[in-house]
Amino acid sequence: MGPAREAHEPGERQLASLGIPDIDEQIYRVLLLHPRSSQQQLAETTSLAPARVASALRRLEDLGFLGRVEGRPRRYVPTTPDVAVETLVHIRESQLLGARAAVADLMGKYRAGRQDDPGELVEIVNGERAVAQRFAEIQNSCTTEILLFDRPPYSAGPDNPQQSEVLTRGVRWRTIYSAESLERYGARAHVRELSAQGEQARLLPRLPMKLVIADRRIALIPLMLETEIRQSAVIRRSTLLDALVTLFELYWSRALPLDAQQPAETGAVDDEDRQVLALLAAGAKDEAIARELGIGVRTLRRRMQRLLAALDADTRFQAGLQASRRGWL
Repeated sequence: MGPAREAHEPGERQLASLGIPDIDEQIYRVLLLHPRSSQQQLAETTSLAPARVASALRRLEDLGFLGRVEGRPRRYVPTTPDVAVETLVHIRESQLLGARAAVADLMGKYRAGRQDDPGELVEIVNGERAVAQRFAEIQNSCTTEILLFDRPPYSAGPDNPQQSEVLTRGVRWRTIYSAESLERYGARAHVRELSAQGEQARLLPRLPMKLVIADRRIALIPLMLETEIRQSAVIRRSTLLDALVTLFELYWSRALPLDAQQPAETGAVDDEDRQVLALLAAGAKDEAIARELGIGVRTLRRRMQRLLAALDADTRFQAGLQASRRGWL
């Protein structure tokens, strides 16, 4: 068997990413060209010491990259690359999945060892650029859900080009916009585009703060709302983070869906319906509204269900807001 240098030029190493040492790949490539080679023949062809060739052959055999041929001297045949490499790829993928699963357990131990250290739960980020970078990192690491209060000021411009990529990954994204965040030119069109991509958007007249929460495991909140965001707090799993999630859900239940459909005509409600909606917006209870109208509570609740459906509202408060927006009150 002649020299086979062309089979293992340094630039041709392609299996290193699968954990195959250079020597092992070199010998496998020689076997592809010269199957049924013995250990001695492989050592002569590759100019490697017989002991190193023997070690490489054992490793390749363990991985299923070659098999033995009966007889003396012992000879080796390579497994076809499609079978050998694909099998190893699947093995490595399984190992990576196992490593990812171990991360959750390791992070649990990491947090348990630091649960009494407030410095590990809250991190202060200084500088507008650093705050914008941390916001980008939070979006990159998110896997399931983002909750967002959107209001000025903005650390990296009001439009977030990264959001489309996050939505493409299948992340659920819920945003509550303040009225002032939609006053700039093109803002509503941009929100409609995001809604078409999967964003769930609602509106409130005002928001008390800016806030982003990712996977209910980490939050970013500015410490001061000035013309620039110079300092923000990163909050990790804690009762403080739980409180922020609860705050978001409370505001979400009160906010008005931005994609609510407008009625074709204002004659969809009569004077009594308007009175019901006005009392709902004022926070009156069912029994009080029923007494005011002189009807039964069951009759009132059937009427309320019809009004909520007509207004595309989930709650009584939303129904009142939507009715006011449509000029029904």
